[in-house]
Amino acid sequence: MTRISRLAAPSRTLATLPAPRRPARRRIRIVRNLRVLVAAPARSPRCQADARRTAVRLTFLPRVTPLPSRAEPLLVVPAGQADRALGADADVLYICTHSYPEPEPWSVLDTDLADLRGVLTARALVLDTCWGAALSVRRALAAMRPAGLPPLALLAPAGRAPFDHHVLAGPVLEALLTGDGTGPWHQRLAAAKEAALAGAELAAHARRDWARWQIHSVPGTRTVWQEQQA
Repeated sequence: MTRISRLAAPSRTLATLPAPRRPARRRIRIVRNLRVLVAAPARSPRCQADARRTAVRLTFLPRVTPLPSRAEPLLVVPAGQADRALGADADVLYICTHSYPEPEPWSVLDTDLADLRGVLTARALVLDTCWGAALSVRRALAAMRPAGLPPLALLAPAGRAPFDHHVLAGPVLEALLTGDGTGPWHQRLAAAKEAALAGAELAAHARRDWARWQIHSVPGTRTVWQEQQA
């Protein structure tokens, strides 16, 4: 009889295999389209025409969502309803309007500054109106903006803004919406203005006083209590 040694028997213990290595997860950066609202007052056909030209050119930009819609990119605001524009859920606002009286306006978009009740959450505002950078206007905008948000980046004239100054808005907004998407918004707005003024489109308008168009950083003063009362 042939004897089989236990020492020669194959081992039934499975060898421990290294755990499979999981592939490294790729970080996916989701880039949201910038929402842009262009608005003008109902009682100013001239402002509506200039604002519409600017709104239409912005519809061709990549990664931009025009408001109210791509088919109708201009919001016409009735008198007394400026909150519809200033309180819109947009990243960038462009408002082409009139302000009364000068040099310390008490109204914008045919609405008294004291009657503004909306919540201003936009990151940047180009306010194309006479004396749009006046202290009275900036105080009203600050009162609409929640204190917990970063300051509003404002581009507006510190003085009269004739109709022929409306040509500035399109190049500035295009540079802002297609430029470097990093950094504080008031810095982005300053870079956009500089790029627009250096471009060929505004070369024919070099004699205009673009220095009166100032950039301000407007911190919000609206409190949570004020938001609950609104």
